[in-house]
Amino acid sequence: MEASADRVRQWWHLLVPGPASVARASDRFQAGLLVAPVLVGLAAVPFSAAAGSELYRTQKPVSTRELAQRSQATAVLLTDGPATTVSGRSGVFAGSALTAASWQAPDGLRRVGEVAAGEGARRGDQVPIWVDRAGNPAAPPLTASAVLVDAVCAALGLWVSVCLLVALMCAGTVFALNRHRMATWQREWDAEQEKHTHP
Repeated sequence: MEASADRVRQWWHLLVPGPASVARASDRFQAGLLVAPVLVGLAAVPFSAAAGSELYRTQKPVSTRELAQRSQATAVLLTDGPATTVSGRSGVFAGSALTAASWQAPDGLRRVGEVAAGEGARRGDQVPIWVDRAGNPAAPPLTASAVLVDAVCAALGLWVSVCLLVALMCAGTVFALNRHRMATWQREWDAEQEKHTHP
């Protein structure tokens, strides 16, 4: 326990030099600067969480509306899909293209149109699609899980971005301080050598 306390005191004196320390003003400033990323990181947590919550609040009604207005259907291809593309370096390249197909709309009627079919698909193959209430092809709806993931990623992304920005600013400041100290030490060394050269 005593060893741990001594180590804590050593780190504290390293970060916060006491009045009897030989540390210069730039050393004290740099020691205080090392605490800034921690403080900013902690302060950014509630703001990042609020941003994620706001995104969730905004996207949740969109997800609810899209899930209510869209449904899944199975389309049957009326023609062959696009030919398989072969790459000499990576082998088969999986792509898709609009292909004629038919499917059953929510009202029970058959619809004919174009849906995205993968390369190598053949006539008669079944392709899962999303349709709106009129039976027209639609993009997949925004699911509740996707809304949650987007909100969490947005909050984490904002927090990480703030921390990285502060860390880069601190690193740049430390670099400038080091250059300043080196230049000061060089001038002092040159002045000391000048004294010994010309007594």
